[in-house]
Amino acid sequence: MRSGSRPIRTTILVGGLGALLWLVVDQFPGWHWIRPWVRFGLIWLGTACYALLLVRWSRRGLAAVIFPLAVLGLWGGALPPARSGVVLALAILSWVRSGLCFPGPPGRVVVREALICGGGGILVQVLTTHGAVSGALGIWLFFLVQALFFVFLDTDSGAFAAAEDPFERARQRAESLLQRY
Repeated sequence: MRSGSRPIRTTILVGGLGALLWLVVDQFPGWHWIRPWVRFGLIWLGTACYALLLVRWSRRGLAAVIFPLAVLGLWGGALPPARSGVVLALAILSWVRSGLCFPGPPGRVVVREALICGGGGILVQVLTTHGAVSGALGIWLFFLVQALFFVFLDTDSGAFAAAEDPFERARQRAESLLQRY
């Protein structure tokens, strides 16, 4: 069984890298007319990177996240300054994480995502202002809250079960056959 510390650590690292990228991109002068698209592009990029990590951790196919990420990208390209793009990014992240990668009972999944993803989004909205440093800290705070998903994830459900070694499976099959005779 894999430990949950690797996804927690990686989630925090992705958030830190996203925050640094936000700071770097926000320092470029003279791009104010394209700023909403660039900011939403960073949100899309963070969501896409995290979705790809989730797919890898859950051992699902990459094709599962192409449609949700395409919907998010098209929506953000059409309406980047709208808050609905950020809300859609939160919904897509919840869909990918709890709908595609780590499914569970519907009631538990909705409550878990409402608390972790929705709560993280509301927390960032309440605590951040419109500065570059505040936005970067908000991104990192959001990913810190998202790391809680792996704290509350039931690791006994097999979500992080190690891939079974074919030799181990053959050994167990041989032992079961020998025990019969």
